[in-house]
Amino acid sequence: MSWVVSIIVNWNNAKDTLSCLASADQLTYPHYEVVVVDNGSTDDSVQQIHAAYPGLTLIETGQNLGYAG
Repeated sequence: MSWVVSIIVNWNNAKDTLSCLASADQLTYPHYEVVVVDNGSTDDSVQQIHAAYPGLTLIETGQNLGYAG
């Protein structure tokens, strides 16, 4: 059995990240996980994402490391 992990990077843009997560909720693949990496957002993105998806793995880097960071 293979697992797929999707990593979504967020930086001060909860609206787009929440939209992306809503799309991921529509996946029919049986074995997948979504992880959000927040690159040091200074707005309320982290709180919004946690509120909408409390069981989601959300990693906070504490600073903007860019996409490859």
